[in-house]
Amino acid sequence: MWIPLWIALAVALVPVPARAQNITLVSQLDPLPGNNRYGDVWGEGNYAYVGSFSGSGVAIIDISDPNAPFLETTYLPPSGGQFKDVKVHDGIGYFASDNGGGLHIVDLSDPTTPTLITQVTSADSGYNSIHNVFYADGFLYEADSQTKVVKVFDVSDPNNAFFVRDITTAANPFVHDVTVVGSRLYASGWNGGTFVYDVSDVGVNAPLLLGSVASGGNSHSSWVTSDGQTLIVAREAGGADVQIFDISVPDSAVLLSTLTAASLGISGFSPHNPVLFEDDLLFISWYQAGVQVIDISDPSNPVWVGDYDTFPGAVNGFDGNWGVYPLLGLDRVLLSDLDGGLFIVDASPLRPLLVPALGPGSVSLLVLVLLAVGLLGISASKST
Repeated sequence: MWIPLWIALAVALVPVPARAQNITLVSQLDPLPGNNRYGDVWGEGNYAYVGSFSGSGVAIIDISDPNAPFLETTYLPPSGGQFKDVKVHDGIGYFASDNGGGLHIVDLSDPTTPTLITQVTSADSGYNSIHNVFYADGFLYEADSQTKVVKVFDVSDPNNAFFVRDITTAANPFVHDVTVVGSRLYASGWNGGTFVYDVSDVGVNAPLLLGSVASGGNSHSSWVTSDGQTLIVAREAGGADVQIFDISVPDSAVLLSTLTAASLGISGFSPHNPVLFEDDLLFISWYQAGVQVIDISDPSNPVWVGDYDTFPGAVNGFDGNWGVYPLLGLDRVLLSDLDGGLFIVDASPLRPLLVPALGPGSVSLLVLVLLAVGLLGISASKST
């Protein structure tokens, strides 16, 4: 039967319900020999960087063909390399040694031959053991997961990195992780609270505490929308949750919603790391439950839209999906699994193909317009 063009367009523009969409495996690579455990994952260009929980350095993986990734090389200094956290920006790696090696600033302009530029340790006013780092606007922030002090370095010239200041946070007893978005730093206090600081002038003046968010015990890590209005906090503990806050007024944060394993219908020890894609798709590594993806376009009403499980085993402590990096694009989302290594998954079905920029209201209006146009056309044809 012939279908008028206006009807075909109307049907094509109606988005498929989110629950019907999911995520598929593109490829998987266990890059390091032996019984390694892996840490966090980061991506830049055609390479993925996977840290080693066990001391085997940083695996540098060519993902130019996501269907056939291969280990290009490994950054492994003579002193060893337990690099649980890795960040890369503009061809420079910031590898955080958690076993005494401090911060390794590495030239990755040619990822096939990573070259150490400098090491920043306690001799340079840094930490020898660093659990997490974050790069933003020429500054590198260190958290050792042992104290409440965040150390700040100017790395605008990686060849001449220098200490800027200590930020003695209100966290108790220590800061586990830090995230910097825009002019604000978010420090995850392990015994409760996420602390928001103004770091717009961190190179000159001590940051100002803007507010304390009551995110609860075991506040592990966070991510923030680009406008600084919505904060996502993951708590790492058996049966813990992910909380979403309105922080438009940082010293009066409002809890909007809470995600738990039970509410998502999953089985996993704990959430671990949240990362936002384009402010509305929230990716959460959730250990044995793999990666969970939540639509938070309405943060008061988050909607599960997909997942991929990297670990088929039982829930028992720390196994499964550690890190997630969706910022290379939904067609090659990077996941790090503690034992399985790198997983590349395709989450592109989570975006409607024809109307990625239109919300449900806009789509409904467009459909009505198309229907009206079609009916007018039919009426006109009958009158003639």
